[in-house]
Amino acid sequence: MYIDYLKFRDPDDGMKLELINGMLCNNRNGSSYPVVNGIPRFVTHKNYSDSFGLQWNEFRRTQLDSYSNTKITYDRLERCLQGHMKELSGKLVLEAGSGAGRFTEVLLEGGATVHSFDLSNAVDANYTNNSKSKNLILAQADIRKIPFEKNNYDYVICLGVLQHTPNPEESMRCLYQMVKPGGFLVLDHYLFRLRNILPPPIGSANIVYRKIILMLPAKIQFRAVKFIVDILFPVHWLFRKSNTVQRILRRVSPVHFYFKSLNLVSKNLCYEWALLDTHDSTTDFYKHHRTLSQIRKYLDILGASEISVRLGGNGIEAFCRKTVLHNGGL
Repeated sequence: MYIDYLKFRDPDDGMKLELINGMLCNNRNGSSYPVVNGIPRFVTHKNYSDSFGLQWNEFRRTQLDSYSNTKITYDRLERCLQGHMKELSGKLVLEAGSGAGRFTEVLLEGGATVHSFDLSNAVDANYTNNSKSKNLILAQADIRKIPFEKNNYDYVICLGVLQHTPNPEESMRCLYQMVKPGGFLVLDHYLFRLRNILPPPIGSANIVYRKIILMLPAKIQFRAVKFIVDILFPVHWLFRKSNTVQRILRRVSPVHFYFKSLNLVSKNLCYEWALLDTHDSTTDFYKHHRTLSQIRKYLDILGASEISVRLGGNGIEAFCRKTVLHNGGL
């Protein structure tokens, strides 16, 4: 991975930064940001995304198509791009919330130049997975203070992230600012339904487990989740071909089980995905839900055009274009 430090901007005032003694420095306001393991860090070490950083470094390869020998990530990205998958070659893409780089891998293989960031140290996992590419630039940064040039990207892509930020609408606004006129914003979000926010018997057991696990000290949360998954996963696997039993299990078990929905026929791979996503869904500090109309309304407020908001794999999938005015302005 070739690092062009001139691509970075100070997230506070948008000024270009200069590399001095391992720090990216803003000579105008005196700000400086460390470069650690080749990745600029624009956030403090501890933040609300720490649990995500832990899981993506622990399972850095699990969701990579190249590891699972599937097209799970490719198919999800293709669906969210709504016919634009083949348009990525030669395009400049900003990826917000990269995790371990499952979508980064697909974007790079599609010929895009990718500027990617994550709030957590999951960027280290992404670096390990994808740093062989010369078309990747990584940063550890906050979605509300993005350290790249605004109005610059052909595509801004944010999948599996918005619902975990403090304010999804603020996050969407910050992402929209990064899209160049005529470019596209691609995102998804958890869907608001009563069954998604209520405990059993209407909703799933995951809601109850999450409240308990979040009360535990952060350093033992992963061990607690693994203990639960190790007990309950064998039950899910035993009845893996029964939709009826799986529906019942969701009322008592927090385990995410993908044997049929993602066609994960390998027991070991199914276990990895189960542990990864069960940890993800029970340790997330923020978990927001929105309706389709709420997402569409806010994209309207931002001034987007060609808005498409529909139900998808993660809940809601949205795609829109940044409007270009006749005078060339925004």
